[in-house]
Amino acid sequence: MFKRVGAGIAAGLLLLTMGAAVAALEGLTDPMQPPVAPAATPTAEPGDAPPVVWQLQGIRIDQRRRSALINGQSVAVGEEVDGAKVLKIENDSVVIQSGEKPSTLRLLKHDVKQRSRAPR
Repeated sequence: MFKRVGAGIAAGLLLLTMGAAVAALEGLTDPMQPPVAPAATPTAEPGDAPPVVWQLQGIRIDQRRRSALINGQSVAVGEEVDGAKVLKIENDSVVIQSGEKPSTLRLLKHDVKQRSRAPR
């Protein structure tokens, strides 16, 4: 009888310990996920529809084209994303215009990867 009671107590303690470990891990973030910059939000007038939030997720620049990933959509200069026109794409930022004022979306600071150049 004591063996059954002892096994039940041990199982209960094991479940409590596992629950505490899972609760402690819930606040951790995945270290492999890229950091996310706060999204730019335009100011809304009273009575307007909720404002669109633009999030710059990446920039690609090569010899022929500059493109940006905004709200999951790849766009180039002159194209539109969620009602905003892309005006300029730089190494770490994109300028868009929705309404009267342009907005600048920025990537978080990080090491920029560049192709190595072969010695000539």
